[in-house]
Amino acid sequence: DDQDKEDKEDDDNEDQRVLSPEDQANCLSSWLLLYLTPLLKLGATKILEPSDVGPVSQFDRATICHDAVQSLWIKEVARSKEANRKAQELHEAKLAKASGNPKKLAKLGKFTPTPPNLTMVLWNGFGYWRVWYAIALYIISALLQFLPVLILNDLVRYFETGAPPDFNALIFHPWGDVVGLFVFPFLVSLLQTRSQVILNHCAIFIRTAVSTLLFSKALTISASGRAQTSTG
Repeated sequence: DDQDKEDKEDDDNEDQRVLSPEDQANCLSSWLLLYLTPLLKLGATKILEPSDVGPVSQFDRATICHDAVQSLWIKEVARSKEANRKAQELHEAKLAKASGNPKKLAKLGKFTPTPPNLTMVLWNGFGYWRVWYAIALYIISALLQFLPVLILNDLVRYFETGAPPDFNALIFHPWGDVVGLFVFPFLVSLLQTRSQVILNHCAIFIRTAVSTLLFSKALTISASGRAQTSTG
């Protein structure tokens, strides 16, 4: 039993070592980016080394990105092939009906297959709700940026009227306006930072997923196929 506990503790410690500071951060630390504080303190005293930064986030690792996209890409290729097959059959049927009519044949032209939709694969692989969530956070923060302007106008009116006891506030009570001048810019910064973190993960996911797909495809191309395209 003691040996099993020790093995379990070793496994837990190993999991902690491979987790990035972002993965280990709680909700508060994740939103306020408090997990970066030790790294910033260390960077103020020495030149940071790759070992000081630690591992990347699990969500940004190549294996995770590849696995999230590979299965969706295979399904998308199969769907595209089936759709192109049906479209080609329909096109050939139209050509058969238009035989003997050069104008219709020229109008129909040659069948061009539709390539698989990589954008939709990446969209679903990353999680479309994550992108909409980041966009929603940014829109909310943009709307909140108008409140400090209204609060300042409210305070100007308050001081111009000599601070009467029956002052009709536009937004809040004057003391509420003072608090709002601190709270709303803080919320704007918080929401925009969180939105930017999500979009940065999205950019890393797209780059990593596309790179791994290209690498997997390169392993299956024959020598004659490689000769038809440039290395770059």
